[in-house]
Amino acid sequence: MAAMPAKQLKVGLRVRDLDRSFDLYLRLGFRHLPQPEQAHLRYLTFGHTWVVLSDVDQHGYHNAERERRVKIGPLGLGFVLVVPTADLDATYALWRQEGLPVTLEPEDVGWARIFYGLDPDGYELMFEQFHT
Repeated sequence: MAAMPAKQLKVGLRVRDLDRSFDLYLRLGFRHLPQPEQAHLRYLTFGHTWVVLSDVDQHGYHNAERERRVKIGPLGLGFVLVVPTADLDATYALWRQEGLPVTLEPEDVGWARIFYGLDPDGYELMFEQFHT
């Protein structure tokens, strides 16, 4: 079991298809931290940040009203995860290959090239490739 740093920033995302989301985030360059005793969670890292994917139907909730509201969704509304990439064009091609929605086509914003897309559960990701 991987160590759980007490002061580590972690972002939790509830997902409808744990395997599909896990595979997508791995393909985006996230690294898996195996936690085999937690079958309904997938721990990933990107730099110093952890992302914890949890099965929306199998992982517990802290109260019934919150569970009801989360499950009627949309899951990702209002949330943006910013992910740096060394190759924006390759990331964009992966997004299109997976048939995922793009909410902002690639564009240059001065300090970087970016695009926005929705993952399978509607979580918005902004990909940025900094100018060198």
